[in-house]
Amino acid sequence: MPLIATRELGKVFRRGGEEIWALRDVTLAIEQGEFLAITGSSGSGKSTLLYILGLLDSPSSGEYFLEDKTTSNIADDERAMQRNKMMGFVFQSFHLLARASALRNVMMPLVYAANYGESIAATEQRERAEAALTRVGLADRMQHVPSELSGGQRQRVAIARALVNRPRIVFADEPTGNLDSKNGREILALFQELNSDGVTIAMVTHDPVIAELAKRRLVLRDGVIESDNAN
Repeated sequence: MPLIATRELGKVFRRGGEEIWALRDVTLAIEQGEFLAITGSSGSGKSTLLYILGLLDSPSSGEYFLEDKTTSNIADDERAMQRNKMMGFVFQSFHLLARASALRNVMMPLVYAANYGESIAATEQRERAEAALTRVGLADRMQHVPSELSGGQRQRVAIARALVNRPRIVFADEPTGNLDSKNGREILALFQELNSDGVTIAMVTHDPVIAELAKRRLVLRDGVIESDNAN
């Protein structure tokens, strides 16, 4: 049973009287433990696909199965619960709380878990956040706020936050887009390390060189899968 499966997935945006198809007939499966790069030119539909897979958006047609269960017509609170329990997210722009320490930023998904019926003691929240920050090499930066961290360090905080709830899959949207080449290589090496430890990763990138580092490459063109190759 794949972790994620889609069948003829489609997404259309309507602007005035015009229909713009961002995705058409996308059928794929993602197994536990894969490292998938979703790539293609600007406007190919790669971020749209990632957002649908991450339950941040809904398809216009087709089906999406999460652990063999359909996600069609599930309520917004159920979507939020599944994201919190099963998924981690890393974005190009970090999305950190500016006035909160790295430790507090990483603890936030554990705080939100209480909204979905999982009460985690404050001591455990702190221990898990500290462990996640240590895992990404920031044991000595836990009390720093984002403005006191470099771009690469801020992205490491975002990765720690994505990992703290022990997700089944991490979605990353252009995670090196705002980083210089050195920090970008370090973040990609970290993703490879996490994947070798069993974390499933689906990463959007426009850069074919970065995509080559993944074990599997899915290329989109005009919303359609052009190729799907495994290294």
